[in-house]
Amino acid sequence: MFQSSHSNRRNRPAGQTLMARLKSDAAGSRRPWWVRALIRTGLLAVFMAALGVGGWWVRDRWVYRIPSLAIREIVVEVDGVLAPDEVRRLAGIRLGRNILSVDLPGLRDRLQLHPRVASAKIVVEFPGTLSIQIRERLPVAAVEPLVGSGIKARYLLDETGHVIMPLSPGAAPEPAIAAEAALPRITGRGTVSPEADADTLAALRFLRAHSLRPEGALPDIASVSVAVPGLLDVTTLDGATIRFGGEPTSLDLQLRRWSDLRATLAASGEKRAIRTLDLSVSQNAPIRWLESSPEQPATAPASPQTRPRLKRIPRRTHV
Repeated sequence: MFQSSHSNRRNRPAGQTLMARLKSDAAGSRRPWWVRALIRTGLLAVFMAALGVGGWWVRDRWVYRIPSLAIREIVVEVDGVLAPDEVRRLAGIRLGRNILSVDLPGLRDRLQLHPRVASAKIVVEFPGTLSIQIRERLPVAAVEPLVGSGIKARYLLDETGHVIMPLSPGAAPEPAIAAEAALPRITGRGTVSPEADADTLAALRFLRAHSLRPEGALPDIASVSVAVPGLLDVTTLDGATIRFGGEPTSLDLQLRRWSDLRATLAASGEKRAIRTLDLSVSQNAPIRWLESSPEQPATAPASPQTRPRLKRIPRRTHV
């Protein structure tokens, strides 16, 4: 029996013996899994560091020094009162800088920090032109809130309620300064808090809707009072007081009723002028007429009074 066992071992194929020894050696030298993971992580970190250093070297020592990618021209487009030189100063980009080295999102965000900038768009035109396009906020109303001490602080609001400080003399063309000084006033606010509340936003929506009516269809607005919550008391340049109210969506309808009434009065030859009109009443709006002395009959104004208006005037400069 023992002889048969020895004979079986001697007759075992050589390949099987070698395979068994290799498996035994591999099992004995195998490292723990966490050691293998640590080695792989270290090798990957070394590779990524080498790749980053190499990329930095290529970028700073080669790409950023390519003469054909230097900024040769900065184009500034504005549509309001900002001076192109001021936009270039805010941008802080000098001629000759590599165009690929400009942080475009950072430049856009920096320009949009200016209180008069609504949006900024940066366009790279290869090989060497950087275009900066600025859309400004257009103020639609001035606010002069009353303070307990009697001091008044004046600031401007665009149609979204964003606060804009008035232009100082010499900071912009005279027509723009005059147009801002003549903006309709929002009155009836008892604090200097610049945050636009619901009634102030309603007044801004009204002024925006009014500006979209055909020119001459309605008189210009002198002021909008928000003293009564939910109601807007509008004073025109010709002395009329019109009350608006209700849902914000009804402002267009009330403006149309006002415009239609004026057109009807003009077509009928009515010479009396409106003193007060309450359009917050949906049916049979109360109306009072401007009274006159017996010696001087009431007549409608010969021509509507108008004010200078702020307009978007696209300007494009090259440097």
